[in-house]
Amino acid sequence: LWNVATAHFFEANLVKAVLVAPCVMMLTRLLERLWSARSIFAHVVFTAACSGFVFFAAELVHVYRTRHEKDFFIPVRGCMGLLVALSVGLRHAYPLEALPALPRGLGLRYQHLPFCLTALACLVGSLAPGLLPDWPFAPTAFFFGWLHVRYLMWFPNVQAHGDHSLEFSFASLFPRPFQPLVGCFGALAHCLVALVAPSFVQLRQAPEGGSPGHAIVYDPARAAEVGAAGFGSGGGAPDPSAPVVPGGPGSKEYAARRAKALALLDQNINSLLAPQGSGGGGAQPSEGIEFSSRPPALSPSPPVGAAMGGRAFVNGAGAEAAAGATPEEI
Repeated sequence: LWNVATAHFFEANLVKAVLVAPCVMMLTRLLERLWSARSIFAHVVFTAACSGFVFFAAELVHVYRTRHEKDFFIPVRGCMGLLVALSVGLRHAYPLEALPALPRGLGLRYQHLPFCLTALACLVGSLAPGLLPDWPFAPTAFFFGWLHVRYLMWFPNVQAHGDHSLEFSFASLFPRPFQPLVGCFGALAHCLVALVAPSFVQLRQAPEGGSPGHAIVYDPARAAEVGAAGFGSGGGAPDPSAPVVPGGPGSKEYAARRAKALALLDQNINSLLAPQGSGGGGAQPSEGIEFSSRPPALSPSPPVGAAMGGRAFVNGAGAEAAAGATPEEI
């Protein structure tokens, strides 16, 4: 059982270890910027243990069916499941950030990383099992990593377990063409599990007229989620005692974006209020915003009734003159 739980932390191939170790360190360093060490440890241990036990059960079924007892003792170890588990955490923490060291034109982001790693591991493992013997750890880590964040991970800022938002459903981990199909099977599986353990898979109810909740992007032990102040104080202002999130309220980037937006808003308002006529000095204060410009009046305007009558008389005279005129005069 110890080997089952720790198989994700050892590599049998030295070349693969040299390639995978920097990736594991880089993903972990990125994740610990927003997650606490305890959250990362719980996520990795849960995903690795569940993936190992599923692989152990699959080996038992394989030996029982084939009667090849020697296959049960073949050592299988590798960090592919660990990579996928960390990528699922990054998909939750940095869903819209572009992947480093890749061309921006590809449009790949951290939300695509778990599926890409899992699909690549399954493809290489199916074509060359000897090159990647630990490929079965990838799909199991893909599922159990999502399961941990979705239902088990503790978020103190909402005082609840799991991220029940629509942005982190199981279908959202797949490419868009596959999401409807995966969503159907996911809903069916959710209903079946709800018959056995309804309290475990029951999603938090949405407020009246709202959605089931925003995605819980940051670990509350390390940073305050942008826009999540409504859960606690009921207002939109961030907690002054909370750490500053990179790019969030209180940071230099946020202040620069806010100043630029306010300057652009002032410029648009001034362009609407500026006089468009050619005469006169500065704009006089008015009680409202005038959207249509008029030439400055040289004399007091006549009453409304006189203006209406004059306009009708002029139009009538013009019509009569046009009726008695020749085509050349018109």
